Amino acid sequence: MMHYRKAENVEKELSKSDLPFEDCMPKSQKDFLWMHVKGGTKVSNVIEFAQAALNKGEHRCVVWSGSGGGVVKTISCAEVLKRSHPVYQVTRMAYTSVEEHWKPQMDGLEEIIVNRQIPTLHILMSLDELPDSIDGLQKPNTATDFWEGGGAHPNPRQQQQQQQPGAGGRPNKRHRSGRNKPAQQHGKASPEDSQPTGQSQG
Repeated sequence: MMHYRKAENVEKELSKSDLPFEDCMPKSQKDFLWMHVKGGTKVSNVIEFAQAALNKGEHRCVVWSGSGGGVVKTISCAEVLKRSHPVYQVTRMAYTSVEEHWKPQMDGLEEIIVNRQIPTLHILMSLDELPDSIDGLQKPNTATDFWEGGGAHPNPRQQQQQQQPGAGGRPNKRHRSGRNKPAQQHGKASPEDSQPTGQSQG
């Protein structure tokens, strides 16, 4: 490929029928809000738009979709939205076809088109209750396997406190004190030996 240069990427446009939610899309919500998230998308803007649509009653179901650099922002959008709305969530992966175009830099060569399948994340969020039979269903105010451990913040803090028993100061301060070092070197690390030294300095 040394005689070619990378040109544009042409991503296949998906339709609502291509989304992997045939078994869980509410029948009354075929006209759901579909938010496409890309790497350059400003999260605050799309969140405000989606929240306004739900608050006004324009939609009761939102689907977030993102691939490549937009996957992380897709997750962020879903996490922010469910903090303000009690939604039922289904998260699924699919693939999107992308054509990579390579332009020749020498005469006599033809343009090369490479077809790739890139993973795409789709997150369905519905204000209406979804059946328990749906695979991967996450109910409102519950954790999901995709972000497991997100609600376990208190435990690590307790572990940190347990790993730092000297936070009160006394055990560690005695160990750091220079007054104990001579006694430890001579094998006399007893409380009786350290007390007279402290009194003579006073």
